[in-house]
Amino acid sequence: MEIPILPEEERQRMFTQMWVGQMYGAIGFITQKLGPEALEEYNEGVARQSAEQFKAMGWDNPMGFAMAQAVTCKNVFGSEVEVLPSEDGSVTLDLERCSNLETALDFAQKGAPITRRQHCGGCINGYFKPVAEKLGLRLQAGFTDKGCKMTIRK
Repeated sequence: MEIPILPEEERQRMFTQMWVGQMYGAIGFITQKLGPEALEEYNEGVARQSAEQFKAMGWDNPMGFAMAQAVTCKNVFGSEVEVLPSEDGSVTLDLERCSNLETALDFAQKGAPITRRQHCGGCINGYFKPVAEKLGLRLQAGFTDKGCKMTIRK
């Protein structure tokens, strides 16, 4: 039997659903079984490992960090994203439409106990900021209707 090759957008949508579902499954399990301190410890370990990978690839500067995230968000998840360098050396990662946020909100409409504030806060404070800090970078974020804007500085 021939296995169909799905269009790119369908593959991205399916992967994003699996990613967000797995992420919230792991978060829920860790929090319920081991407590919120264990979730903080888990996030710390993920941030440390990600920062090490970024350093090894030479993406430990504002542009490298922003581009690595933009490539993943656009190509893997199907988000609409821009990277905007500034004259002061900072770089803005503009997630104009965040597919992970859309998926989390779809799950919430189906009864999952997640809000936009929780999702976006967890994403920024649980991943992006800790990784940036471990790279010696500063990250500020602001939320938009369909995503967020992150400014990364040395």
